[in-house]
Amino acid sequence: MQLSKSKISNWLPHFVAVMFVLLLPLFVFDRSDEHLAFWRYSYYYQMFFMIIAFYVNYFFLVPRLYFSKKKVYFFLVLILFAFIILLLSYLFYELLAIEELRVKMDMKDLPKPIKDLHLGPDEHKSSFFNPKIIDNFFFLILVLTSSTGAAIVKRVKQNEKIQQEKEKAHQDTELAFLKNQISPHFFFNALNNIYALIAIDSNKAQKSVEKLSGLMRYLIYESDIKTIELSKEFEFNQNYIDLMRQRLTSKVELDVNISEIVSNFNIPPLLFIPFIENAFKHGVSYREKSFIKIFLKSEKDKVIFECRNSIPKRQNGDESVKGGVGVANIKKRLDLIYGDKADLKMVSEDDVFVVSLTIPLIKESV
Repeated sequence: MQLSKSKISNWLPHFVAVMFVLLLPLFVFDRSDEHLAFWRYSYYYQMFFMIIAFYVNYFFLVPRLYFSKKKVYFFLVLILFAFIILLLSYLFYELLAIEELRVKMDMKDLPKPIKDLHLGPDEHKSSFFNPKIIDNFFFLILVLTSSTGAAIVKRVKQNEKIQQEKEKAHQDTELAFLKNQISPHFFFNALNNIYALIAIDSNKAQKSVEKLSGLMRYLIYESDIKTIELSKEFEFNQNYIDLMRQRLTSKVELDVNISEIVSNFNIPPLLFIPFIENAFKHGVSYREKSFIKIFLKSEKDKVIFECRNSIPKRQNGDESVKGGVGVANIKKRLDLIYGDKADLKMVSEDDVFVVSLTIPLIKESV
């Protein structure tokens, strides 16, 4: 079974720390000096108990007691566990000291009990409160504190990762919901235009149905992903404009400039169509002259969209000109996908409604 990068990153610091502890005597102690053999053995036995204490607390005591809101029991069990570790280390230390003394004195048997042991440059009595055990006690406190802290940091990181995954799942769900709302809204407007076109020109209406079928395929098969190729999204918007163009009269000026300069980039699908729909819905008048100007261009690192449409007198002051459900959904999608990296402005000036949107280009899925 292959190890994931997250598992490797989690366990690598433990591996490095344990290897450092085990290899340290090779660089500190002179292996050719037999008098230092006892100190090397003493070091390893001490580290053995400290490593056990660290990981028993890390894997069992902290998760099962501290994180289970049994902190009082945790500290009581931790004290008892520390006492057991000290007792075991003391007994092993005595055995190790006895063996070392036996080797030094070249004796097969030693009188029992042994009260005095020569353990180094100084002589001290063997008791549970000798300096070595006291050193172990403070070292053990440090180890258990570090172990508890490491377990808490691990749990905090896990909780943050879970929270991020929940937020991402929530965002994905919300994005899917918002995007799915665009399709019915789009079809509603497109079918209304075709219905109106039937009474004007049946041939154009038939062509519009064919054009609409192509747009439907895009909405059903291409837009159900996080990002789409820049060229396909630009083509979709151009096809929709061509479909809407067929029902316009000579009183409506339509100026469209859609150009793709860069390629091999992706953008989230259906970001511009609600604004274009809104322009055709509110910017067209059959009683007075009106216009729609659409500018869509890709540059080195961004996409620039601008849509201007006239505001007929009968709609002047109508807040619905600023957009309906589709535009509101796009605002939420932009915020979820890009945050403050997307620049959206919607203003009314001199009977003209202007939408400008700039988004960064991406090479990978958002």
